[in-house]
Amino acid sequence: MDDQGIEVTEIGNGLKFNDPDNIEIKMLETTERLTDWRVVPNNGIPAENQIARFLGTELHVPDPTATASFFHDWLGITVKDNVVELEGHESIDLFKSQQPEVRTRFGRGSIDHIALQVPSEKVLFDFWDKAEKMNLNREEYADRGWFKSIYVRDPGDNRIELATTAPGFGLEESILTMGSQLSLPPKFMDQKQSIIDFYAKQGVDFHDVDD
Repeated sequence: MDDQGIEVTEIGNGLKFNDPDNIEIKMLETTERLTDWRVVPNNGIPAENQIARFLGTELHVPDPTATASFFHDWLGITVKDNVVELEGHESIDLFKSQQPEVRTRFGRGSIDHIALQVPSEKVLFDFWDKAEKMNLNREEYADRGWFKSIYVRDPGDNRIELATTAPGFGLEESILTMGSQLSLPPKFMDQKQSIIDFYAKQGVDFHDVDD
């Protein structure tokens, strides 16, 4: 990052820096290491030093208590001291917004949604029905082909996605070569060539690096 001119601050067990949109990013050292197919090849970073996963994020909301109740009452997730405790030591930290009355718009530095996984389609629809009974703001159910999702807004108007893990991205390509070529859901397949042509002009090549 020094070579890229990124100002880095050392913290406890990691580093802290801001991305190009001035969003604070923390990289923490853990004992977890990527193995087998999870290792990203040909990127110049040894497997033992590659980023393993996201450990969490923050939500700055008008009413952290209401958002905490949303996660607890709808999803049954434990919330302690405004920390939504997810699996694998992952978490969502809730903070009170410093400008709760200021209306913002989607742009640089924004995120569209936070996605959480559920084990089955049945569980997904159980949460969908429960959201209706709780009079939550249900936005959409979507069948992505690789997985199914529902989208519900929390009290702070953040979009929360629940998604199944099956059938997964192995539905149409080998897990051994996954990510080496452009793969699209069925509804976009008729636009595949135009998408490839567009990104080719941006210097992005979707062909396998070994071709």
